[in-house]
Amino acid sequence: MTVQPTSPLPSIKPLYYPDEYFSGIPVEEKVAEIAEKVEKKEEKAEKHEVSHLTAAPMPAEVPKESLSLPDITVSNLFLKQKRRLFATLTNIGTAPFPMESGGLSLFVDGRLEKSYALKSLSDHGLLKPQESITLSTPFSLFGRHEVEVRVDTQVEQRELDKENNQLKKILEGLPIGPDIVIRDFHLTEDLELSIILSNNGEADLRKGVTFRIRIYLNDRKISDFEHFISEELKAHSGNIYTLSPPYRVSIKGISMVRVSLAPKLRSDDIRLENNILERRFIIFPFQIGAQGREQFSFFVPSPPLRGEEPSEKIRMEVRWEGSSTPLKFSFGGSEDSRVLLDISGMSPLKVEWPIPAGETQRESHWRVSVTNPIENRVEGHLIIQHP
Repeated sequence: MTVQPTSPLPSIKPLYYPDEYFSGIPVEEKVAEIAEKVEKKEEKAEKHEVSHLTAAPMPAEVPKESLSLPDITVSNLFLKQKRRLFATLTNIGTAPFPMESGGLSLFVDGRLEKSYALKSLSDHGLLKPQESITLSTPFSLFGRHEVEVRVDTQVEQRELDKENNQLKKILEGLPIGPDIVIRDFHLTEDLELSIILSNNGEADLRKGVTFRIRIYLNDRKISDFEHFISEELKAHSGNIYTLSPPYRVSIKGISMVRVSLAPKLRSDDIRLENNILERRFIIFPFQIGAQGREQFSFFVPSPPLRGEEPSEKIRMEVRWEGSSTPLKFSFGGSEDSRVLLDISGMSPLKVEWPIPAGETQRESHWRVSVTNPIENRVEGHLIIQHP
């Protein structure tokens, strides 16, 4: 008798299918292969889970333009008096720059020559934004060189840009050599012109040097000649040298005299711009009787303001015959009637007085008087000389 089961038997999934079981692969290797597949699926699932995440953004850097900091630059380099080095500093930043926190380094042809603390070159405390300052250094440049100036700041001193703290420039200073100048004019007893030279340079001018000299009287050239220097001219104005034209040049009345000189060799005078001197002469002849007095008046143009340069001077000289006869000389300025100077003495009496600087094209009025205190008649000249 056959018994039929009441319900089907549960299906049991075999661990290995026949094709796998009979594939010839050992059971251990098959297990490892299945485990590796499971691990790869898990890794892929993890990657998929975090694929929607993005990295948190880094904090943005604050732009330099928004910072309140100084930014010092060397904006210019130049020479004054043909050798003295000047440097202009400018703060192009947005905050003041403390001068005490910086120094200035000077390089010539790539070699460090000098270093200065900024506070030693200026008493300026703070350089405000967009402000400039020009510093005078003690350094003098001789000849043509590449000059570089750098501003060095302390480590803790922050700036918008520390890469613009320097400037290079080719500058040419006067070389060492003689510097011949026309120092003055002199009138002889016969009122003939003589020219006085001196050497302002650092080197002596040797004897026998040739100069070309031109003389103009009231804008008309009246003399042009070459002159051989008959004696050595010492450096630093160690001596003066007087020369007279080969043909006499007489001065009278109101005369504008201009003299220029030029060396035959360029090395005999390193600076040519001071080789011209121009003066105006006013000559008054006088005859004063016993215990008499004569008055004179004239106008002098006001020289322009020239900063630190010395003011121009007016020169007055009274000369007369008779060296043992005293005269009294007085003069007053342009603004009031008071007497500025009152002197007495023997011939010649000489006076120099500064001319007040003012507006160009403006003339000042001067008054001069000569008094004869003795019983004899006196003849002579009042000689006025001014720029």
